[in-house]
Amino acid sequence: MAGVHNRKVAGESTAEDPRFLPLEVGAPTPDAKCVEASLPSLVDETTPTNRFFVRSHFAVPRLTEEDWRLSIEGNLEHPTVLTYADLQALPHRDLVSTLECAGNSRSTVRPKPEGVLWGHGAVSTGRWRGVPLWMVLDRAGLKPSTVEVALQGADQGTEPGIEGALHYEMSIDVAKALHPDTLLVDHMNGERLTPHHGFPVRVIVPGYYGMASVKWLVRVEARDQPFRGYFRDRAYTYIREGQRAEEPRKPASVVRVKSLITWPRQGQVLATGPHVIRGAAWSGESPIVRVEVSVSPAQGGGEIWRPARLRPGSTRHAWTHWELMCEIPESGFYIIRARATDENGNCQPVEAEWNFRGLGNNSIHCVPVEVRASGPPDIE
Repeated sequence: MAGVHNRKVAGESTAEDPRFLPLEVGAPTPDAKCVEASLPSLVDETTPTNRFFVRSHFAVPRLTEEDWRLSIEGNLEHPTVLTYADLQALPHRDLVSTLECAGNSRSTVRPKPEGVLWGHGAVSTGRWRGVPLWMVLDRAGLKPSTVEVALQGADQGTEPGIEGALHYEMSIDVAKALHPDTLLVDHMNGERLTPHHGFPVRVIVPGYYGMASVKWLVRVEARDQPFRGYFRDRAYTYIREGQRAEEPRKPASVVRVKSLITWPRQGQVLATGPHVIRGAAWSGESPIVRVEVSVSPAQGGGEIWRPARLRPGSTRHAWTHWELMCEIPESGFYIIRARATDENGNCQPVEAEWNFRGLGNNSIHCVPVEVRASGPPDIE
């Protein structure tokens, strides 16, 4: 993609309002907080770092390897502090894992929810290298009474309705923290993390939405009580219509089954004849076992769902690419739809249940296209 352009969201809002941050598409600029990946670029198992989506709540903190410290504290026998050199000395492992923002596809939710109005590009897949979190907790003597592990980043700022500055902080349940695939990551796609992606150390929590994969990690706290904080209790919770303010809220965690069409693009003009529809699918709970595609006229005609050919990723946590060869013999206006099903039987709904924050939107992806009997294909 040539260059970067800003796409203003919610014209009445300002960049200072974190609910409506400006989006960019392409490589991030130094002060970028929200950058989408373009759907046509999501064709490989791993997404190049300069095309990987970016989500930051606050400004990128200035950190160095020499100054960085990781405090391991809380419900432990031996609280400790690690330097970057200490972390480098521990055994590392590699993992390919897809990362999706919980607010991905929020712009298609109606009525419009609060939050960054992402298109569909807040998802990418990286090759991560790091130290299993369980190893660090085990060495610090994790107590059996631990129920959650809180993760705090060095980034800080303000949020509406909250007095004073706060750090970005999230928690995960202890079972997920001890899973061998949950990593303290220092490398991405074979190179050191970039500042936008959490340098010098971030967390990767496969199968959970990206809010759990805290960047610029500086504190890990083992807790014998559930964590309470703005991002856990408000920003990343499913708030139902009609729910009372004092009612408990379900936190966002496991990624819902989802597929996206990466080709053709919305509004693209195609020639009549054969085409290969392509896309990617993923789920936090279990592997993708089926993707079905419908190429139906926009008006009437009904839907015929055809099974796509799957190309699974190299690890359980990587997305599955898919393709469907189809013939479109007649000109007209069509809507291409794709839906995925995982091994647990979870299938994408036509429309996901509405929630106040617009989280976990896994509604069936629909791409309108025009088909012409003559003229070159791929007309924009």
